[in-house]
Amino acid sequence: MSIVDVPYYRVKNLTLRPVLFSGEQGGDLGNPVLPLPRLGDRFALDVTTDRLRNDPAGRQLMAALFEASNGSARFPVRLPNQARAYPSSIAVDGAGQAGMTIAIKGSVPGLFFRRGDLFNLIHGGRRYLHMVAGPGSPATSADGKVIVPIWPMLRVLTNDGDRIDFVAPQIEGQLKGIDRGAAFARNRTDPYSFSITERE
Repeated sequence: MSIVDVPYYRVKNLTLRPVLFSGEQGGDLGNPVLPLPRLGDRFALDVTTDRLRNDPAGRQLMAALFEASNGSARFPVRLPNQARAYPSSIAVDGAGQAGMTIAIKGSVPGLFFRRGDLFNLIHGGRRYLHMVAGPGSPATSADGKVIVPIWPMLRVLTNDGDRIDFVAPQIEGQLKGIDRGAAFARNRTDPYSFSITERE
């Protein structure tokens, strides 16, 4: 399946939202309502642009969206106050990991991992979007290793050395909204909205 990189151009707002497959077990006859975490919770991103100029950058954006309509789209996730002090050398420390934490290596000793910071686990060429979870801020040990709580839970069994990207996280998945088309005027393209939902 082809993956098209959609350029970040004249973005007005971003809405990052969860796509949940977890649920609740109802408490019949006054019993407790129990959470049922399930594998497969993921992210979706809704994007709205400003009015687009009829310039090469605007045309490249629309062309990329059209191309991704029958494949997959990849788009940067740039949120306010997202820390960018992470090194690019971070990787998974150990194969076969699963669950709500991930052991990583290759970081800078003493680096704190802050709740809400987004990152990609890159496995088999696909980017899976996660965030640092929990109220604490785990710090890297002297050997550059740390175990980080995450959300959502891991959706694949890791390989040792899978890359972890905190520097430029992206969302990769199914593009929605392109079927509405684009309204071209004489000297502009009207504001446009689209969504990308992770496939797995």
